[in-house]
Order: sequence, then structure tokens, then C-alpha cells
Amino acid sequence: MARAEDEVEILNPPHAIAAKVEQGGPNAITEDLLERTDKNIIANFGAQYLDWLQSDIHELNQTLQAMDGGVDIASPDVVTFRACVHELRGMGGTFNFNLVSAIGDQMYRLISNCERVDQDRVEALGVHVDTLKVVLAEKLDGDGGERGRQVLAGLQKVLEKFS
Repeated sequence: MARAEDEVEILNPPHAIAAKVEQGGPNAITEDLLERTDKNIIANFGAQYLDWLQSDIHELNQTLQAMDGGVDIASPDVVTFRACVHELRGMGGTFNFNLVSAIGDQMYRLISNCERVDQDRVEALGVHVDTLKVVLAEKLDGDGGERGRQVLAGLQKVLEKFS
């Protein structure tokens, strides 16, 4: 325990990241630079996104088959499934497939508020994965337009059964 007569020295460690970022000048990080970087990422990897999505759908299908009959929420299959869904949610928006992100979000909610992924949830998740296949086959980018709204409305009804 410190005594009143003890001196206290306060240390403020350097902020390593802030020290690396130039404020102002030709190498500064600006909104324009971030926007150009985003566009470059999409231009360079956008075509590959559909391949990645197809691979993710395959992984989700395999994991769902392993969960057939129901599993505990902490099972390795659910952990794998949740990680893949998490990635779907983030990457969809990055590559202008917001519908993929929305479907991924619903899938995540289906497996986040329960103690066990029972057979009914497995089947509901299967409907969502099948819907991702439609999005991929029809290349429904953005919000998918009218078709996307129809898809989400149908999936919302599935999700409401578990709320």
C-alpha cells in the first residue's frame, strides 16, 4: 500500500500506431485515400468474391450435415459454422453483396440465442444456405432489388419462428 510520502510517477506509454500515422502532408491518411483503397480492393478481388462465396456455401453445407439431428451450441461444428457466417456478414458488404450480409446476419441470429442447435434450427439454417445458393446463381448484388426483398421477407418469417 502506498504511503502519503511516497512519490508516484505516472507513465504515459507511446501510442505506437498513432506515431506511425502522419498527420497532414503527402502521406497522410485521408478519406479520399481510404475510398480509393476500398475501390482498389474491390477491383482486384471482386471477381474472386463469387468463388469465395461458393466455397463458403460448400463449407456451410458440410457443417450443416454434421449438425444433422441437433448439436450443443458449443460443439466444434457450430463454432465452425458461426465463424463462416461471421465472415459472410462482413465480406458481403465489402463486395456489394449486401443481401449476402443480411442473410448471414439472420443465420447468425438463429444460432446465437440458444443453448442447442436443434433439428428445426438446422433445417432453418439449411433454408438460408439454399437462399445463398440462389443469390450466387442469380448474382444478386447490392440489396438484390425486388427479388432480394422477396427473399429477405421469406427468410424473416423463418427467423420469427425462433424468436
